[in-house]
Amino acid sequence: RSSDPVPEAVVSTQSTGDLELKELPVGMQIEHSPASQQIVQTLAERIAEVGGTALIIDYGEDSTSELTFRAFRDHQQVSPLEDLGLCDLTADVSFKDLRRAASKVNGVTAHGPVTQSSFLTLMGIGERFRQLYSVVPEDRQDAVIHAHNFLCSPEEMGDRFKVLCLTRSSDPVPFCFESTPGKQATS
Repeated sequence: RSSDPVPEAVVSTQSTGDLELKELPVGMQIEHSPASQQIVQTLAERIAEVGGTALIIDYGEDSTSELTFRAFRDHQQVSPLEDLGLCDLTADVSFKDLRRAASKVNGVTAHGPVTQSSFLTLMGIGERFRQLYSVVPEDRQDAVIHAHNFLCSPEEMGDRFKVLCLTRSSDPVPFCFESTPGKQATS
């Protein structure tokens, strides 16, 4: 457990990975999360030091060129400037930036990301679904179907959420990430 405070997500003159912020044209809008990158780098340092594995699961893309910052209130998307303080603010995770942060640590490899649907399928969610469905009362079976579909369907969370895995480079590739060539950041 680190005693270092988590840095605030502030715009600085640091690198976003592909571009230096100071080199961007005036007025250009970007999404940059130094805090998330620092957290992943800290996780990678810990894995390099003592071993282990980290799974990072969130909604986002491997690379995105569009702005994703948005607000929700009562499960409806609204303007981020509407009802200040009463809305949930969010933005998609840049898994490309997280992989880049992990790659700064020698001896750690970032695997993926893969879709949540792919990850859960390979981890055996189908078998777990069949087990639950067979033992729940008939009046709860629709809820089990809905939960499975919500987690795995491409129209729901299945493709929107991604899974990134950090391991020591000397560890074998986790089986859920074996078919993600070209998506490994190794140091």
